[in-house]
Amino acid sequence: MHDETMVRRLALALVFAATGLMASTALAGEFRLLPAARQETPVVEKTEKADASLLPTAVAPAQLVAAASSSLIPFAQAADRLQLTGEDDTAVLSFHLAATQLAAGGKLQIGYQNAVSVLPDTGVLDVTVNGKAAGAIAIRSPNGVKTETLALPADALQAGRNEVRLRARQHHRVDCSLNATYELWTKIDPAASGFLPVKPVGFTALEDLLSVGKTAGGKTEIRLVADGAASVALANEGIAAVQALALFLDREDLVVTVGKDTASGPGIDLFVGSGAEAGQTAEGKRLLSGSASGLSVQPGRVPGRAVVLLSGATAGERTASLLAAVRGPMRAGLDGSLFAGTWGRIAAEPSKSYTLRDAGYVTAPFVGRLSRTRFELQMPADFYPAEYATIDFHLRGATAPGLALGAQLLVRVNDKVVTSLPFRNADGEQFNGKRIELPLRAFRPGVNRVEVMAEVPVAADAACAPQVAAEATPRFILLETSSLDIPALARIGHFPDLGALAGAAYPFGDGKPFDVFIDSADPRVLGAALTTVARLGVAAARPLSAKILLSQPVEAEGRNALVISAGGPAVAAIPDKADTASDAADLMAGFAVKTPEDTDPVTTAALDATAPDAKGDDTQALLDAFRNSTVAPETGGSFATQAETWTTSMFSRFRRWLRYEDPAGAEASNETGALVTLSQVVSPSGLGNWTVIRSDSLDHLALGMQTLAATSAWQRLEGGSAWVRGEDGVLVSRAATTRIITEITDLSFGNFRRLAASWFSDNFQIYIALVIVLMSGFGAWLGFAVSKKGVRTDQ
Repeated sequence: MHDETMVRRLALALVFAATGLMASTALAGEFRLLPAARQETPVVEKTEKADASLLPTAVAPAQLVAAASSSLIPFAQAADRLQLTGEDDTAVLSFHLAATQLAAGGKLQIGYQNAVSVLPDTGVLDVTVNGKAAGAIAIRSPNGVKTETLALPADALQAGRNEVRLRARQHHRVDCSLNATYELWTKIDPAASGFLPVKPVGFTALEDLLSVGKTAGGKTEIRLVADGAASVALANEGIAAVQALALFLDREDLVVTVGKDTASGPGIDLFVGSGAEAGQTAEGKRLLSGSASGLSVQPGRVPGRAVVLLSGATAGERTASLLAAVRGPMRAGLDGSLFAGTWGRIAAEPSKSYTLRDAGYVTAPFVGRLSRTRFELQMPADFYPAEYATIDFHLRGATAPGLALGAQLLVRVNDKVVTSLPFRNADGEQFNGKRIELPLRAFRPGVNRVEVMAEVPVAADAACAPQVAAEATPRFILLETSSLDIPALARIGHFPDLGALAGAAYPFGDGKPFDVFIDSADPRVLGAALTTVARLGVAAARPLSAKILLSQPVEAEGRNALVISAGGPAVAAIPDKADTASDAADLMAGFAVKTPEDTDPVTTAALDATAPDAKGDDTQALLDAFRNSTVAPETGGSFATQAETWTTSMFSRFRRWLRYEDPAGAEASNETGALVTLSQVVSPSGLGNWTVIRSDSLDHLALGMQTLAATSAWQRLEGGSAWVRGEDGVLVSRAATTRIITEITDLSFGNFRRLAASWFSDNFQIYIALVIVLMSGFGAWLGFAVSKKGVRTDQ
């Protein structure tokens, strides 16, 4: 994807994102509403706890402090990709270096902290830069972050993207069991790690932005400087520039803030306009009025901070300047980051094969008890998971002789074990493409986490002698030629599916314009809106045509919408449970559908859908109360009622098992006290998708977005709704049992056959009913036939 065509497509998308004039394309096929069903099965995902010091409104120097060195060029990867776990783990990181900084060289700085259980005598961090060994660091810092540096000469570096491979080899102090390997970890501090050039970074060109530092919380901050109620208009002016910078930086830890003052510490301050617009700060007017037309970069007021100016007399001039930058100075950065792909991730296409080498894995013999090889498999946004085929993993590798009983290979998908292969040969085995089937049901649209685990204990592990930790005999090797065969997939557009939203920005990533409705012009709400749009743009690998409206959600020509609420009245009537067909009626009752011409640009009070009608009929409420009061608790109802309840429960448990859904916490987990919730609902007409981000206060919205937008949470979004728990910052996802079909993206006979097989696998009760009917029919025929023929004897 490094050709001129990709750049032209990106430039064209920027035009539409800046002007909002992208033509809409009719969906292929009509929308069909499936029967309603209750949501169930929350899935808890442990993520980083939100840091209150990273609130988008936190502009005080104490809250956004600079990194240890203002000249540090940080690694581009997010904090969760800087963690090495287990006995042997590898992380591949990168940093950008300008051509002018090559001659002098510099130092690679690694700030790290390890678990107290790591044995300091043998723990080592091997460092490779651009394929050449750069040195090793002893892992000996359990009590806090320790900084180590390695000198890098000019010939070890290259202009542009530099690749750093870190391999941590570590052993447990006192425990040699398999479970003890999960206690081993080494974390790289994102704010204290990177490249220290001899010549400090000077922000004078767009390329220099790729070296911008991170906040103390490990975030890359873009701050749109705007003031007052007119900040909504300036946010719309700058939404294309924000997305262009997000795509150019291609950092998963990006956060966008809005404020009237520039922030302190590393980051980017963005000013957009001619300097004469309402809402521009005094500094913004001075900078924009004094700069030439176009997209330019200059140093900020504090070390490590850059100022980006998009200046022009008209919106058309500013759009043209942005396009010229994408085609020119920004192209090399896009080719080296966004279009180069992500290490450890395979973008799967149907009917194709991939090797572990495609995910960046390099063959290395494993010495230890538990080998863990991780990578990500990104499935298409319209992929429909069901039991119509399997992904075949062809294992190529070998085991050593002497493995203990119970040695095996496990494959986990999205943190759930889906298959296993016992290692039964005590003399060692060699695998030349051993086929291991991975059920498609275990995968989902978007990014899937796949882990190949080899449990290879030996008898000596039970003794846990000191020499075991120092052993050098390999027990297992996994070859990089091991491959994955992706079958032909069932393709159909559907929602709710937060995995597709996070993985490929579905349904916003198709290039059609959409609206972003907010209920307040507060900087925290605007920051949440811009952060979400930027995150979706990076997921779609293209700018999105979005327009921010300070209004209650209204439907215009069936357009999709993103709704962000911090407890204001404009979206108070949106239902919490949005995964049923009845939600369209609920939304219609809560909102008056307007045309775009009727849209009120000022926040207005919404209709109170929950207010009692003084003249209403309460007969149904009395009947419900009577029915509830007369249920016999000791019996639970009649035999038929108990049988129905038992059958429903049995089918529900089987469905959860079939779909790899974890029922743990299903009863206790709820959205009460959540910092922020994310869900997808049907628009009032049923022709669009509204993605709703809701919080009960401005502070909770800002704090929850820090967790929700982080890579560790964003890539774990799945199901029909999700929320961030207020007590511990943990992300909880709730599975969607009802999906709304939006379009059939593949009209071939083979796709319809796979969709039919998928439907039957989802509705497995049909097989049970069919077996009962056939057996009953056979029994009736047999009884009829025997009665006609009578009984024969040999007498």
